[in-house]
Amino acid sequence: MRMAGYVTIALLLAVVPSSAQQMTAKDQLIGTWRVVSLKATSGDKVTYPLGDKPDGYVTITPTRFWLLFVDSTRKAPAAPTLTDAEAVAMMKTQVAWTGKYVTGEQTSDGLKITAHVDAAPSQAITGMDRPYFVRVDGSKAVFKSPGVIVPMTGAMSVVEFEMVKADY
Repeated sequence: MRMAGYVTIALLLAVVPSSAQQMTAKDQLIGTWRVVSLKATSGDKVTYPLGDKPDGYVTITPTRFWLLFVDSTRKAPAAPTLTDAEAVAMMKTQVAWTGKYVTGEQTSDGLKITAHVDAAPSQAITGMDRPYFVRVDGSKAVFKSPGVIVPMTGAMSVVEFEMVKADY
């Protein structure tokens, strides 16, 4: 009888780590992240749509993804009311969106997450899915898309951004 109990406990311990690892991968994403780098690759061309040192954050809850990135070198407007030229410059030097997301399986590329954009300053991406593969290593994460439209260029590109946990 005791042997059956030991076998049951051993089986439970063998099963728990795999499901705990799946939960841990998603749980590690929850929080606020600060962008460190952002690049877009289209064919053999690599660009930095928001400059060499983008600024911004991603906040992830158990169900929602918020993203706001800006070019850290953009000029402040002359007054609170933007001129048309300033408004165009501001729009071209930022990307922002929010949407609910789901997690997929853990692959060799990372944990697959897919966000469905339900609000964005650019209607070009509203209603679209934004898939990413995410690798988390402690307080660092790398998000890489298999291909998304970059709002600043309109090009379909592989987008990769590196983040650090802002909660620390």
